[in-house]
Amino acid sequence: MILRVLWAFLLPLFFFSCREERPEPIRLGEDVCEYCKMVIADERFAAEVITKKGRVYKFDAIECMVGYYNENEEDIKRAYVVNFLNPKEFIPAEEAMYVRSPDIRSPMGMNLSAYRSETEAKKAIEGKRGEILNWTSLREFIKKEYRFSH
Repeated sequence: MILRVLWAFLLPLFFFSCREERPEPIRLGEDVCEYCKMVIADERFAAEVITKKGRVYKFDAIECMVGYYNENEEDIKRAYVVNFLNPKEFIPAEEAMYVRSPDIRSPMGMNLSAYRSETEAKKAIEGKRGEILNWTSLREFIKKEYRFSH
């Protein structure tokens, strides 16, 4: 009897602790950005973080996610950005390449978009003004620029 009670208690705990940490789908017009509190209206620029406690926070723009990430890095387990070319695909933020271009306008005005590879990023910026950033250079850029605009 005691063993059954113990199993009944431990089994759900085991499944909960083994839960995969995947990003959740963005619910356009319903989900609210954790950082700026705006409703997420364009999934091409959305991003998410998953905390070490398993909580998911959604963002309407890459700069909001990176601003939050920079301020809460010790609590964050994973960060994801939406692939601009395929808005249903999430990319680990550290692996993505970013384009900052005034010709690709984003919700919060820093005009950042994310891509799966440098090749995709180069193709996206072809014929446009702007620059390509990796995760490290993006975080540094946001540390310098975003805190003054938010």
